Amino acid sequence: MRLFGKRKNKLSRQEIITQWLELYPCRQLKYMESDDQHIVLLVPHSQNWFTRKFLPAPKNPAQRIHLDLIGSFIWSHFDGTHTLRAIAQKAQEKFAEKVHPVQERLVLFAQQMYKQKFITVYSHPYHESLDSREK
Repeated sequence: MRLFGKRKNKLSRQEIITQWLELYPCRQLKYMESDDQHIVLLVPHSQNWFTRKFLPAPKNPAQRIHLDLIGSFIWSHFDGTHTLRAIAQKAQEKFAEKVHPVQERLVLFAQQMYKQKFITVYSHPYHESLDSREK
């Protein structure tokens, strides 16, 4: 006898990867490109009342996160018009065995970026013009 209702079925790892591959990631951070074609993410410092009141103002307006060559390639495709599956295919063509298994690694990278709120994901292609009309 179950006291707390039905047990929800958890998705397998492969089912989660399959679902994520159909999503369209879109960047939410400002970034810059360095001379060696690597992307540098600019993460703004926390602006809560405690940090403004008790901590000195930071010297740099944003924390910088340097991506490697593969991360930079993937970040450049997080524009809301490519699915993760399409990005995985392009990464496979460009980097071959360096990114094996490409789909699992790409989904993990996207999930980490999503958890940190560096990207958002959509179930359909993202168009900035549609987003501005909703506001």
